[in-house]
Amino acid sequence: MARSTRSHVAGRLGAFALVLLGTFGTAYAVGEKLPGHSHGAAGHTHTHPSGGMSTPVPAGFESNGFQLVTDHVKPGIASFHLRGPDGKTVTKFDKVHEAFLHVIILRPDLSDYHHVHPEVRADGTWDVTLPGTGQWHVVFDSTPTGQSNPIVVSANMDDEQPVDKVPLPAPNDVVEVDGLTVTRTDFTFAVTNADGSAATDLEPYLGQAAHLVAIRQGDLAYTHLHPTDGMAGMFMFGKGITAPGTYRLFLQFGHDGQVLLAEFTVVIP
Repeated sequence: MARSTRSHVAGRLGAFALVLLGTFGTAYAVGEKLPGHSHGAAGHTHTHPSGGMSTPVPAGFESNGFQLVTDHVKPGIASFHLRGPDGKTVTKFDKVHEAFLHVIILRPDLSDYHHVHPEVRADGTWDVTLPGTGQWHVVFDSTPTGQSNPIVVSANMDDEQPVDKVPLPAPNDVVEVDGLTVTRTDFTFAVTNADGSAATDLEPYLGQAAHLVAIRQGDLAYTHLHPTDGMAGMFMFGKGITAPGTYRLFLQFGHDGQVLLAEFTVVIP
């Protein structure tokens, strides 16, 4: 399954209750313009798969002494900030992959996925607008200045409007998106044109050849991977994930000025 729709925001949602859970756990869809990108990897702190496995971690509202704090909740929108181990609001973040803050917004049933970059204001606060009614799981991925590793925290939002649960699609290895075919072999993805030739005109996205976000069904454990150097038209994520579970994989890469999103269901025994 692949999506090629423009991102959208519902006009006005009913008031929702915000729940922060420590028990729970990085997208533009086709049609979003490809942001400006650099080829450097300075400040790269996300998980790399090369040389070993990646272990998914369910994110909560606290990580390494940092806490996610809710400032206010309005219909369809909430404001947050990050509190540091010293009890002060974090106001300085390192720009990683061309953004100070990466936010993943997804349905708990993994049927809808968005990767956005809210503006962090001078006082360290930012807003998140929900793409629709119902339940959402939101992952915040940032690197406060002075930290060597990213801080990943999460929240659950629910306006108590009923939304039908969507069954997870069956495991799949081939996805068609924007005239391209993406074929998965373990954690290697080959991108080909309609005639079967390798797609050699792919473009970087957020400073990387591609981004792969994996979310585990159930606990919503979050993993963000980037490919090693490889051949044109191929993204290789090494061993990828070896922890058992059923995962939804969200692969993003640039093509023809757009950001493409290819989605896979994978079961790791």
